[in-house]
Amino acid sequence: MKPEYVYQFDLNGYVIIPNAITRPHLQRLQEYWSEHLTDHSLHDINLDWGKEWRDLIDPESVYRFLDIVYRSKFRLDHMFCADERFVSSGGNLHHGADMFDEGIYYLVRNHRIHSGLIAVQYALSDIGARESHFCCIPGSHRASFPVPDQYRNVTDNPLLRHIFLQAGDALIFSEALVHGTFKVENSGRRRSVFARFMNNYSYFRKPPAHQEIMALPATPNYSASGAQAFSVDHLTQRQRQLVAEPAYSRGHAPIGG
Repeated sequence: MKPEYVYQFDLNGYVIIPNAITRPHLQRLQEYWSEHLTDHSLHDINLDWGKEWRDLIDPESVYRFLDIVYRSKFRLDHMFCADERFVSSGGNLHHGADMFDEGIYYLVRNHRIHSGLIAVQYALSDIGARESHFCCIPGSHRASFPVPDQYRNVTDNPLLRHIFLQAGDALIFSEALVHGTFKVENSGRRRSVFARFMNNYSYFRKPPAHQEIMALPATPNYSASGAQAFSVDHLTQRQRQLVAEPAYSRGHAPIGG
């Protein structure tokens, strides 16, 4: 992995890896999209759609970069595709450097990156100034102050940078970066896939298949009896939230009284 990629990511909050998707892979994705995905602006991806979609989990150049950032301890949290009609956060820039409680953060200590949610945008078509595209405030993932309201706008924003991509490129960015969609009227075709990754000890979105926790982990090297199952029905509502609710960041209700 090129050290300049890590430097760019640390400096700006994003990096572009060119040609992350091979031409044959790209063609198969485009063909599937044209045949199955043109009726909607956003689709959560089903990994059973085919190998070409599963291969977006870990293209080698993207995997090697994330492996450095997360030090081999990360997981895919969710993945979806978006076209030219997709606009994030109502057309305004969103997120920031101080969203620790939501699993969104970026820190560097002793030359080591510590990051929460990271997104990878795969461009399946060329995305230039005539297409709705990604935009951001470079370096805002490191900011020490709240974002002033006027810098949440995508128009007349002197800090805004427009990011253009070629088909096959991967844009990797920290979700702590202040970013959004620059909506272009009468946009040309835009086909992108967003994959978001998280530390392997946590979830960002609530997993749909998780059940309540009904046994606390046994203490390693000490417990002779293993995990002890219990009935969640005997817990108060607050105890249930503290004990039985599975771990995830986005949408987790505050602990009740």
